[in-house]
Amino acid sequence: MRPWILYGILLASLACQLVGLVMFAKGFFPYKAISTTFASLEDLPLEPSLTVSEEGSPQTTTVKPLFGKVVLMLVDALRSDFLYGNESDFRLMQSLINSDKAIPFTALASAPTVTLPRLKALTTGTVPGFLDAILNIAESDQSSTLANQDNWIAQLTRSASLRNNAKREPGQEEKRRVGFFGDDTWIKLFPGLFFRSEGTSSFFAMDTVEVDNNVTRHIEPELEKDDWDGLIFHYLGLDHVGHSGGPKSNLMRPKQAEMDSVAHTIYSTLVKKESFTENQRDDLPTLFILCGDHGMNEVGNHGGSSRSEISTSFLFMSPLFEDTKARQQIRSMVDPYRNAVDREDYEYYRSVSQVDLVPTLSLLMGLPIPKNSVGQLIPELFSDLTELELLRAFQINAYQVAGVLRNKWPDFEVESSVLLKDYKDPGVDTDSGLDTDETAHLTCMSMKSEKQRLGCWYTLALAEHASFLEMHPSRTMGNIVYSDQERAQKLQEAKKAYSKFLSDATSMLSTALSKYDMSLLTNGSLFMAFAVAGMIFGTLQTKLFDDFKLSCREPRHVVSLLSTSSPQPPKKRTSMTTLISAAFSTNVTDRTETRSKTTKRDRNEVNWTLARALSAVTLILYLITLFASSFVEEEHQFWYFFNMTWWAVLGLISARYLPPGASSGQLSSFAGAGYCFLQMAILRLLRSWNQTGQKYADQIDLRHYLNSTCFAFSWITFALTIIGLGASVIFVVFSQRPAHSGSQTLSQNATPTGKSALVSVLQSLITVITTLTLLWISVYKIDLESTQFGSDLMTKVYGFMSTISSVGFSVVPGGGGGGGDTSGAQELVYSGYAMARGCYAGMGAIILLTLVLRLVTLPAQPSSSSIEPQTPTVQIEKSLASMILDDRDRTLFVPWMTLAVVTMLMILLSRRHNAMIYAFFGIQLYAYLSWTSMVRQRSDSNDCQEIKEDASELDYVVEETTDKDSETESIDGGHHQPLRRRTAQTTTRAFRTVPGLGSIHSCSVLLWTLSSFFLLGNSNSIASIDISNAYVGIQSYDIFLTGVLTFVSNWAGPLWWTMAALVLMRWDLEWEFAWAKEDRELALKEKEERGWKTVQGWRRGEKGTLNKRTMRRIWKYKKATGVAINKDKEVGSLKEAEGDRQEAADYSEKIKESLGSEVADTPHTDEQVQNGMPQLEDEEEEEDGTFIIEKEQSLEGGQDGAFAESAERKATQGICVLREPVLFKQRLGHTRMVEHLTVTSMFFGMTLYVLSIAAIILRHHLFIWTVFSPKVLYQFAWTVLFQALVQVLIVGGGIWSVIVMSS
Repeated sequence: MRPWILYGILLASLACQLVGLVMFAKGFFPYKAISTTFASLEDLPLEPSLTVSEEGSPQTTTVKPLFGKVVLMLVDALRSDFLYGNESDFRLMQSLINSDKAIPFTALASAPTVTLPRLKALTTGTVPGFLDAILNIAESDQSSTLANQDNWIAQLTRSASLRNNAKREPGQEEKRRVGFFGDDTWIKLFPGLFFRSEGTSSFFAMDTVEVDNNVTRHIEPELEKDDWDGLIFHYLGLDHVGHSGGPKSNLMRPKQAEMDSVAHTIYSTLVKKESFTENQRDDLPTLFILCGDHGMNEVGNHGGSSRSEISTSFLFMSPLFEDTKARQQIRSMVDPYRNAVDREDYEYYRSVSQVDLVPTLSLLMGLPIPKNSVGQLIPELFSDLTELELLRAFQINAYQVAGVLRNKWPDFEVESSVLLKDYKDPGVDTDSGLDTDETAHLTCMSMKSEKQRLGCWYTLALAEHASFLEMHPSRTMGNIVYSDQERAQKLQEAKKAYSKFLSDATSMLSTALSKYDMSLLTNGSLFMAFAVAGMIFGTLQTKLFDDFKLSCREPRHVVSLLSTSSPQPPKKRTSMTTLISAAFSTNVTDRTETRSKTTKRDRNEVNWTLARALSAVTLILYLITLFASSFVEEEHQFWYFFNMTWWAVLGLISARYLPPGASSGQLSSFAGAGYCFLQMAILRLLRSWNQTGQKYADQIDLRHYLNSTCFAFSWITFALTIIGLGASVIFVVFSQRPAHSGSQTLSQNATPTGKSALVSVLQSLITVITTLTLLWISVYKIDLESTQFGSDLMTKVYGFMSTISSVGFSVVPGGGGGGGDTSGAQELVYSGYAMARGCYAGMGAIILLTLVLRLVTLPAQPSSSSIEPQTPTVQIEKSLASMILDDRDRTLFVPWMTLAVVTMLMILLSRRHNAMIYAFFGIQLYAYLSWTSMVRQRSDSNDCQEIKEDASELDYVVEETTDKDSETESIDGGHHQPLRRRTAQTTTRAFRTVPGLGSIHSCSVLLWTLSSFFLLGNSNSIASIDISNAYVGIQSYDIFLTGVLTFVSNWAGPLWWTMAALVLMRWDLEWEFAWAKEDRELALKEKEERGWKTVQGWRRGEKGTLNKRTMRRIWKYKKATGVAINKDKEVGSLKEAEGDRQEAADYSEKIKESLGSEVADTPHTDEQVQNGMPQLEDEEEEEDGTFIIEKEQSLEGGQDGAFAESAERKATQGICVLREPVLFKQRLGHTRMVEHLTVTSMFFGMTLYVLSIAAIILRHHLFIWTVFSPKVLYQFAWTVLFQALVQVLIVGGGIWSVIVMSS
């Protein structure tokens, strides 16, 4: 099947897979099932009561508000140790905590720990899904707005202002006002809710200064005003420091000190302002909250569920806490956690959930709790409330959570008034020694159903609350008097029941709010299954399966011709027309089908059984690991192990099947294995470069040393990488020389002056642009860490670069030179944005000039008339093998340069300490190319296979030549002409027959691709997504460009190996083409030998006399050749027919040369063959045991079945390597690429399908949202973006086509 048909099948399969993926994603990542209505104070529950009384009505009021204003300062990525740790620079905030003027908490976030879902949790009290993590990247997305979802900001703006200067006219009460400054995500989440606002972009991760200054400049002016009820400040600088340099960056502590100063400014301003007006107004105090939205891991990223990522901070401050009584209460709450020894990592004070802020802040501000909230109030902040008010706050919170449960279970009891019989279990043994409350607790805990257990706790909490109300002095009827101890015990029981219900309910609701659409999940998986089936079908249409079986055969060594026994008697004969048609067969890949039996020339010479088995085992085990959460988290360990095992297996195979070059002495018996063991050594080094995963992510790795103690050495390795890359590019460029057509003689091969000059100009341009681009990349990286070098050094660097090139620099008027200088001073300004764009332009120019240089140096194709006679086969093979090695730089020029430019791009978009990894990747690639050359090429004549067909394997007559017959002379007209002696020839091959080597390459590249993703520090956690390079060369947010840069920077390793695969495939294509050419020449030579064995039979039959009868036989032999050519005109194109004619003419010339110069030059050899024998054309030749030509096989009589079959194959199965080598190489190259894409697509397709099944089965698993959901998102990116878009469309359909066409 032609390559473009297979490519179409692959595209159709990928389209089907994409449809299934969209359906599955829609069913697996739905929006949370939430209410779109807003809560109201009118919907508050009645106070619980054990009896129904007609006297009086239960209260429906909320608790009294404790604060009138709120200031929320959110520091992005404020990990708990940044605020509370001993190495923290929040010194002023820690002094407030130590003086008991602030209440600290460790706030725990839930995955995904990225900004957008965290803001939703902090304002609505819900637990957002992983779909919000995707929308977090799309800064222009409007679908995630909270305009129609209940939240405390909306409730705040709906309620009446408590400010003393607010209007309070009936019907025209002034509503509360909220201002915002910071991350513009808030403005998109809450459109129209802020009366004053200014947003900053959150994705320009390299900006750590201006993004915070734009917020700080609003603080003092806003605090001085008195027209607001709420202010929100969202700082991004600390998060950007983490993204650019990690939590141990030299910029981290200064940024902490800056945030500490800002927070202290807000606090001191509020204290000063409220203490000054305390006796002059009735305004409630202001609550100041300092918090973070998430933490960060040791790399500086976030998004996962590790302890460092979910641990952030809540710090509550207020002028109200300056009171001595309040400070004593705070001390009693905080002291138990100050010196705790059994706390977890990053846990400094009591842990609360982020969603707990919503009900807490709502009740403190006198607001209804948002309807969808799943948080529980923080009781430490309600110490100023009375006992009745505190239980009322608990009841309001429990009632609201019970309403969320009722959305899940419609029959869940949420009534506020319950009777005693409703909570007493009839099955409880009242005569037992247990206390009644203890018995009720045991009853609730023993219930198996989650719904019943939560209902029991809720009913018990209301009953305990109602009992306390009856015991309270203000509610006591009659003469019953309860002691303070009894009331305190009942209060604790009620609080305990409420807390138990709230904690269990919120824990369950945090993981059970998603409603999966099973129909979409099932249908999506079916589409994915159909896609995998289509890929398997496409694979079966290639030679991959046949080569797979053939490559697992054990090689059989062929004995020398000298020891070959005499052939067996022939069993059947064939016509000469069949021989000729078989000799001119154009199918190379199906060569085993053109003969009745497989010959020794077609057998495998390297047994890949062990490697094939390992690849199958690896695939099966990997698909199984997709059902285990631990294996998903530590997937890198799987690929590291099997990558090492793969190279060990290839090393063993190399040591066994690749003999040494004994004659040259250059290679040892383990040379091939040495290349494989070098791969293992490099992989072992690189796996220690960046720790990843979950279990060992915090361990010290080489990255830690390169960024701390070995900082100078890190820059040395970076410089060596840049220098090595530039030197390799220049070497490859200057290895290009103008090529000449094979039709030119030696005297004509003088290089034209104009062409040579053009080549020199292009080489110089590429060298200059490459040097400048690498310098720009270096300066850009140096500027990112300019604080490490000092201003003096950076000034020298800028001055040097501005002298060489103006890219990235601009001259602006300075502050004036003083004196009488009217021109003023000029200042040199550096722009990283402009320099990054200069890097992009330089890379594009290198690619363009590379293609031009390749066109100039591309050899012209010789015409068919200028093809010189073939030299002996052995000489051609040896010279061709050495020529391939000598011309490696010319052959790989375009893919080498493409890979070099990609390497520049990856270094620009990667962290500085990872630059050296690409140098090791280059060493691995070079070693693999050398290993491929060893596999393809025979290193010594002792390793060459001597080939001769056994007589039993031939379908024609083989007759030996005796010395007596060979010396016989032919007589014609009294002139004696000796015939040339034909002896058996030994055929040696310069290239090994290794079917299926292309799939070995595909497996190697696939292992490299998957391993490199983790080697650069990535994992299956969203936290490993690095956005620090998303704005390289971009001044403003653009969803397309930002998305592309984010993908390229995070998939840098796999993308590098995708381009490296082009180098490998182009190199292997050259060896495959040489093998095909050699194989074709040997096939023609074998057919020639078969024909001449029959001619020898003619001579013995006529006793060595070259008479008219023998000449007539030779004429019919030529006539059979003519029939083959004429038939080609009917079934093939005119171009192919002309090629056959030329090949037949060359073949006839070989016949003449073999007959001898005297015979070939005699007049009757040409004249009688062409003119003297026409009268015998239609005569039927009798069978003499040597030569048969039937009458119907002539031009006028038609063809036999064998010839018709050969002609049909020729018309449908491809191009001949000898007649049209360029077209043949292009067809072979496209075929190899389609086979490679089919193998990789089938792997990613099967992975996606099995992962979808695992997600469906484990959809209620504990780690479905923390482990499996991120893996599903990553697999979507692997399948759609990496495989379908990059590998299949861009690389396979575009870049590879250019490389093949330029060959």
